[in-house]
Amino acid sequence: MDKLTDAVVFSKTHHIDFEKAVTKPILERLARQLIQDIGRPLSHNGIIVGHIKVLVKLSDEEFLFVSITRLDQVDFKMSSHWTTGLDNKYSSIKLDINVLIFGHSEEAIEKVVDGSLANLRRDSMCQDCTN
Repeated sequence: MDKLTDAVVFSKTHHIDFEKAVTKPILERLARQLIQDIGRPLSHNGIIVGHIKVLVKLSDEEFLFVSITRLDQVDFKMSSHWTTGLDNKYSSIKLDINVLIFGHSEEAIEKVVDGSLANLRRDSMCQDCTN
């Protein structure tokens, strides 16, 4: 499936446990990196032919919704509870990852998502990193 006329929908929930607890600002940085890591190999000239969405949940009231259709433009929407307790630390999150993309197989998408999640786990250990 390499044609831009064939769409694939990939949707999966992941529970992530961090070795080192993270704050909401760090989660925002990690979510940006995650969605861009997923999008980069699936894009065509920096454009996602479809969309990628990630819901980062701490609880039913505390969540961050991240979406991307262009690699250079990541959109964030936060629940009202997300903006409080920015210094609180969290040792786990739930991620709902949804990808609707043209020109890639489900297996290829899953491989990209799994690699991107491995990067997220690794990068969560480097809380002072800026990229």
